[in-house]
Amino acid sequence: MLFSKKNDKKEQVNFPRYQKDSNFSLYKLISATGILIVICLLVVIGAQYLRQRQAEQELLEYKARIDQMEQRQEETLNEIERLQDLNYIEIQARNRLGLVKPEDRIFQIED
Repeated sequence: MLFSKKNDKKEQVNFPRYQKDSNFSLYKLISATGILIVICLLVVIGAQYLRQRQAEQELLEYKARIDQMEQRQEETLNEIERLQDLNYIEIQARNRLGLVKPEDRIFQIED
């Protein structure tokens, strides 16, 4: 028994690097896991950044469309106001429909 205890001690004393190798491989595993986690986080952050940029672009497009619609609405409201003016209606009737007042004289010039 004494002999076997000495061999055990010798094995432990003579081969300490096996213990270091197991610690080293554990260190490699932890490092690799940490690197994979960082890579995954970077991918997620990059995807979120791209989505945010796309949403900002869509927002700008919608704002431009709203501006166009507001401008069109303003033009329509101006046209409604003009159509309520009798002088404007008379001018449009003369230009578009060719109507004249009974006391007007018409001159036609032919080319």
